Amino acid sequence: MSWFTRLHKLQLDPTSHCNARCGACVRNVYGSDKPGLELKHFNLDVWERIAIEDTKGCHIQHLSLNGNWGDAIMHPHILDIIKIWTTSHPESEISIATNGSIRDKEFWIKLASALKYANGSNVGFSIDGMEDTHHIYRRKTSYSKLVENIKAFTNADGLAIIYMTLFEHNKHQIEEVKELSRELGAERFITRSSHVSKMKIRDGKDNYEIEGYYPEIQNQQFSFIENQKPSNYMKHNQINKLHTESKCPWKQAGEVQIDPWGIVWPCCYISKFGGGGSMDYVNLDEVFAPNNNDIIDNAFEQNNLNKHTLKQVLENQWFDTTLNNAIAKSEWKICNETCGI
Repeated sequence: MSWFTRLHKLQLDPTSHCNARCGACVRNVYGSDKPGLELKHFNLDVWERIAIEDTKGCHIQHLSLNGNWGDAIMHPHILDIIKIWTTSHPESEISIATNGSIRDKEFWIKLASALKYANGSNVGFSIDGMEDTHHIYRRKTSYSKLVENIKAFTNADGLAIIYMTLFEHNKHQIEEVKELSRELGAERFITRSSHVSKMKIRDGKDNYEIEGYYPEIQNQQFSFIENQKPSNYMKHNQINKLHTESKCPWKQAGEVQIDPWGIVWPCCYISKFGGGGSMDYVNLDEVFAPNNNDIIDNAFEQNNLNKHTLKQVLENQWFDTTLNNAIAKSEWKICNETCGI
């Protein structure tokens, strides 16, 4: 089956703008902006075409507004993005990941209202410690504004999930953040390990190192019964586990990634090595296989939604031949290291 025929999930990275300067983020170097990063909001007209025309007749179970390169809430028309999608695809669940310290309380009330038209939704907020530690990793964000925004969202019946990334400097505050999450009206609290063990911050006057924390049980989830709201979120994720025709877990789940510049990728692990055409691709061939750096150049041309429909992209030579052969033959280093292909 083609990638388009299997399509059930979309992960959209709506923008490369972000208010935060997190230490391990791929959009920066040592906590400061990565040179050459093109700041871009996803084209709203292209998104409207994708929702109304490109995916007409498709049953999209899940839309994820995530951020490899930026924070989804930074997009100036994020509410329109949601409304356009729910109008054309009321069957979809919607999940959003954010640092949460953006916009005012009125926006978060409007967001909760807009998400009510989805078939289940949640917003994942990051609280990486209490007020004295949160900013160490989640740099340039406002702890007080984050707490205020979460409360406004949950008070408007929005379903919030609180994620806490664990480090040596905040590991002693797990129970405090858990209780704070309950008080803020979150439905769930989830701890997770940093994907980078050690990171350096070299940004202006900030000069320090952060060390990750890796307990035996890295990821723990707590549900607050008193805060639970109706949701179909988990149900559809279970349905997607039935697809077992591909070694690639993203194709298996019928999911693809779209970056802020309108390029379609088979997953977020590969897409993070892109950059909108203007960035330096040095050593990209090492991520895939020696002397294959033209793979990325071809993707920027063939997988561009500003020039092609989503169906044309997912049935083109790059997806149908280059990618499928790489998966079948286990050719790409990034696939070997992240998914064991």
